[in-house]
Amino acid sequence: MSEIIELDAVGAAAAIRRGDLSAVELAHAHLDRIESLDATLRSFVAVDRDGAVRAAEAVDRGEVAGPLAGATFSIKDVEDVAGLPTTHSCDLLVHDVAAHDGPVAGRFRAAGLVILGKSNTPEFCTSLTTSRLNGVCRNPWDTALTPGGSSGGAAAGLAAGLCSAAHGTDGAGSVRVPAAYCGLVGLKPSRGLVTFGPLEGPAYFQTSVPGVLTRSVRDAAALLDALAPPGRWTPTRPRPFLDELTREPGPLRIAITVTPPAGGVDPECERATLAAGRVLESLGHHVVEATPAWEELAPANGLPMSAPGPTALLDPADADRVEPRNAGMVRRMSSMTLFEHARLVEATRVATRRFMPFWDGIDVLVTPSTGLMAPPAEWAMWDLDLETHNTRLGAFPALARPFNITGQPALSVPIGWSSTGLPIGVQLAGRHLEESTLLHLAAQLEVAAAWADRLHAMTASL
Repeated sequence: MSEIIELDAVGAAAAIRRGDLSAVELAHAHLDRIESLDATLRSFVAVDRDGAVRAAEAVDRGEVAGPLAGATFSIKDVEDVAGLPTTHSCDLLVHDVAAHDGPVAGRFRAAGLVILGKSNTPEFCTSLTTSRLNGVCRNPWDTALTPGGSSGGAAAGLAAGLCSAAHGTDGAGSVRVPAAYCGLVGLKPSRGLVTFGPLEGPAYFQTSVPGVLTRSVRDAAALLDALAPPGRWTPTRPRPFLDELTREPGPLRIAITVTPPAGGVDPECERATLAAGRVLESLGHHVVEATPAWEELAPANGLPMSAPGPTALLDPADADRVEPRNAGMVRRMSSMTLFEHARLVEATRVATRRFMPFWDGIDVLVTPSTGLMAPPAEWAMWDLDLETHNTRLGAFPALARPFNITGQPALSVPIGWSSTGLPIGVQLAGRHLEESTLLHLAAQLEVAAAWADRLHAMTASL
């Protein structure tokens, strides 16, 4: 059973195609594990056992032929999945049941993934993964710690072996931070890579994009192929991202920094990042220490992760009924004018143009993913007032958020380990639409660091 649980999505789908494993067997293994372990972790907020088994049966009958057919998957509870509520972890939205799959779930289902249910998130993605509605989500490496946010449920469930891979969204590091804390690969694509045409998708410019959390680099590539298939609405490319992993990238120009935009970096995160730089140098890449002009992005700090955000889902009169840490944000978003948003968007574009010349001389920037070791699970609880909440989150060195502002691709890889055996993520950031470069580099680090063994051991121990 442990061998089944530890399969990544590509491996699970291949085993099902060969007949070594049935999709129903895999679905039941993960569903039973959710029932056994998730009362403590609280990584799932809705489980569709009947729907998942029906989808797996269709795979076994040969009715589903996607490249990841039969692998199990979770969708973050901010996207619609037919028949399940989309609550954004807000108790005012518990009856908001989706009649149809949204475009994100539709893309993953088309790849053959079996959707088990919805993963936990803080209310409106604004913090670490705690909420009045769904309680405190916990890290399987140490349940006293947080798995991060806002895709903390996705990361906790995947690391614990409750599914093959997971969807997340990333507006300020919300895929990469949980990946770092849970020993996973977390990929945030370029803004503009994942598009759905004029009839679906976000209405306004935003920093948040859909991403993926995986147990392997090849899964990140395969899931990005599913999320952003080249075609009518998405950019074309010479070959699938998964196929790109077989090509040698050649020596790359890599900059490394442990200097964040503000605050300080934990010494263990710093050591892990510098060690990653030495590994990259040993692989033949040219590595230098250099820090981009973080201050160029300061004019864009007021841009919301999404617009109109939760005010598209709530009556503004209900602002005082959401969690205390979010009431001010709901009021602010409900009063933001189109003129103000447009000014912030233009400021973001200007700031990005000023920031990007750093990449004229390098291919990839390497930084800590978070710069802060995972804090206690109750460190940023849902009932904090806004000032206290913001002070807590202000302790994060915010090395992930700059690339949400600029829209560049970035991913976290679990190449580092603390003195107590906890995973430490290192971030790779590249130029717009150069996901292939990041995936190449991550695949090289995966071989050199062999992090999968530690993840498998932790998952098997639960």
